[in-house]
Amino acid sequence: MRNAVLAISCLLLLSGCSGSDKVVNPPPGVGVWASLESGIPLYGVWGASATNVFAVGEGGTVRHYDGAAWTGVAVPTSVDLFGVWGTSASNMFVVGNAGTILRYNGTAWTTMVSGSTADFNRVWGASGTNVFAVAGDGSIVHYNGTSWSAMTSGVTSPLNGLWGASGTDVFAVGSTGTILHYNGTAWTAMTSGTTVVLYGIWGSSGTDVYATGNTGTLLHYNGTSWSAVTSGTTQALWGIWGTSASNIFAAGLNGTILRYDGTSWSPMTSGTTETFYDVWGASGSDVFAVGSAGVIGHYNGTAWSVQTHGISENLNRVWGPSASDVFVVGGPVAAGAGTILHYNGTAWSAMTSGSTLVLDGVWGTSGSDVFAVGESGSILHYNGTAWAPMVSGTTQNLNDVWGTSGSDVFAVGAAGTIVHYNGTAWSAMTSGTTQILYGAWGTSASDAFAVGDAGTILHYNGTAWSAQTSGATTTLYAVWGAAANNVFAVGGSGTLLRYNGTSWSGTASGTTQDLFHVWGTSGSDVFAVGASGTILHSGGGSWVAMASRTIQDLYGVWGSSGSNVYAVGAPTQILHYTGP
Repeated sequence: MRNAVLAISCLLLLSGCSGSDKVVNPPPGVGVWASLESGIPLYGVWGASATNVFAVGEGGTVRHYDGAAWTGVAVPTSVDLFGVWGTSASNMFVVGNAGTILRYNGTAWTTMVSGSTADFNRVWGASGTNVFAVAGDGSIVHYNGTSWSAMTSGVTSPLNGLWGASGTDVFAVGSTGTILHYNGTAWTAMTSGTTVVLYGIWGSSGTDVYATGNTGTLLHYNGTSWSAVTSGTTQALWGIWGTSASNIFAAGLNGTILRYDGTSWSPMTSGTTETFYDVWGASGSDVFAVGSAGVIGHYNGTAWSVQTHGISENLNRVWGPSASDVFVVGGPVAAGAGTILHYNGTAWSAMTSGSTLVLDGVWGTSGSDVFAVGESGSILHYNGTAWAPMVSGTTQNLNDVWGTSGSDVFAVGAAGTIVHYNGTAWSAMTSGTTQILYGAWGTSASDAFAVGDAGTILHYNGTAWSAQTSGATTTLYAVWGAAANNVFAVGGSGTLLRYNGTSWSGTASGTTQDLFHVWGTSGSDVFAVGASGTILHSGGGSWVAMASRTIQDLYGVWGSSGSNVYAVGAPTQILHYTGP
């Protein structure tokens, strides 16, 4: 299942899929990063109750639902996670790539020794001491309450789904119509009557079992043999779950959800075209389906609604006047649209930008005086009620915005563009360069910096912009400082520069990943974010890598304090840091 899921996910997200690097738990007393919102695919869902539901996905993503909202959970891995199952809220198993098996005791997550390097797709158990996991190489492992051990499956093709009526009546499904059965002693092959890939399996009993697969395939087992069932769809069906023999849900490609009432299968309106990979419920009127681009659908017994929207947008910058008033800007990976998200202290919601252009920078003086800049010279202003376009006087892409007040604002962009707002109108400034400028920041109206391509650093003294010697040749993406004599600039290949008020010098970052943004609360509390989930922190001395729990690129960082920090990136990635 892993290869098929990742192939589809790459297409849906229009972003590169890559391997994952394992990260370690932070030491005691150190804050942690967790995903708040994400366009990252979710592959598995299970819950102990209606107010204790978990969803797992790409890059070590784990999300938890408390009955009111979904929040990110930090776990000790960044590999893709595909399956989740448990016996209670304090005894849960999660499986994923590279032999990863995590266990949750209700308080903490630990990594178990699986004895395998296979990519696990699903996990299920009859009890906490009788648990099975199936993998992409056809292998099956078993947990007896003490340790995991390998079982003989008899196949080497991928196994995608797993379910049992008891510990001596377990089914596994996979590629080319594979169905295996375990009788408590050995796994044996069953005749499925199909050669299509099978993804999901669930039953109300050992004599009433359903399997789902490609091209709308639905099979039924009556305790004796498997037979084809008319699903009424040609869409691939990935997940299946139910409460009884007459109340079963199957979910799959393009938002497909089917329901079985004991007589026939009929389509339901899901409210999304994203692909669902798994489905689970606390009851027949409290069902969850998870899938591509982080979509989570919920059924309340009457209709399906989307709890988190599956969108694959890059989020480029984050800024806010307070912890309960935060703005994020960005846009889709492909087609243009001016994405603006807002956090009110409780939840994130999309704002109407009125723009079809990707937005790259955001800054303001208050929650009712916010500027956003982006493609083709677009500048938007928010007055606390609505966003409205401004006349920038340029068609160049604008990458960042910063100011000292609502009547002294700078925006920088392509071809050395710098425009200035005096509270009435925007006007062009002479930058003295044609290099692309990516970042801007300053301490006052007569002390501002702009950074960009080829190590470009410009300084504004209140009268004119002039070039400074950076000592770098790589692209510089962002600049921020704690004071006029303590300024940081970050850029390509881990470049990290520091300005002491007189000159710029290089600082060891400890990474070769591109660094896209930098922000801090003081010179002894600075964060830098970048490619492949890179997050660095400096406490005033050396830079230390933090466990971000993601492999996605991060483009912006900002916080209301050193213990309340947000990092944003692709796709639709919002990470939140809570300090010790």
